[in-house]
Amino acid sequence: MHFAEKKIELKNGRKGLLRAARPEDAGDMIACLQTVFGETPFLLRNADEVNFTEEEEKKFLQKILDAKRELMMLVQIEEEIVGNCSVISKGEQRRIHHRCGLGIALKKEYWHLGLGTLMMEYTLELADKIGYEQMELEVTEGNDRAKALYEKLGFEVTGKMPRALKYDDGSYKDEYIMIKIFHDKQKKHAEEKEAGNE
Repeated sequence: MHFAEKKIELKNGRKGLLRAARPEDAGDMIACLQTVFGETPFLLRNADEVNFTEEEEKKFLQKILDAKRELMMLVQIEEEIVGNCSVISKGEQRRIHHRCGLGIALKKEYWHLGLGTLMMEYTLELADKIGYEQMELEVTEGNDRAKALYEKLGFEVTGKMPRALKYDDGSYKDEYIMIKIFHDKQKKHAEEKEAGNE
């Protein structure tokens, strides 16, 4: 999905841009992901699993750019891609058309600068405009910083997946399932109905 670029300023005064990923970003995206996945145990992949080709990444980014209900947002600080945030539909079937998933990744040197909040706020705004009613994500046990950010932005823990991630040393981590409701039409309808009866 195409969307308007947004200028941002970090807590340290550096300026940047939130914008849609384009096919020509493929090489920089792969390099960013290899860095990010190597810096934290809280994401889905290991760094050596970022093994797709630049051509494959170009096709993927073009597909997301052409989609009407999905987006891939890049964070660009000066000329460097330092992170991304994605919104992916849960499916086109009518019963799940209201749901989307969120993914976010950010280079460690840019943590604690307010960038996660800026990315999430703009992503939530865009997902709302698309017409999604709820956004879903998973956060790994121990990733308290990310969990606190999601809670600050209105996400609630709705469940837990035991042993969701298994590491090379044989250890496991659980994942919390978190959901943010944009529009609870059923609840609003019930409240309006109740107000009309009074």
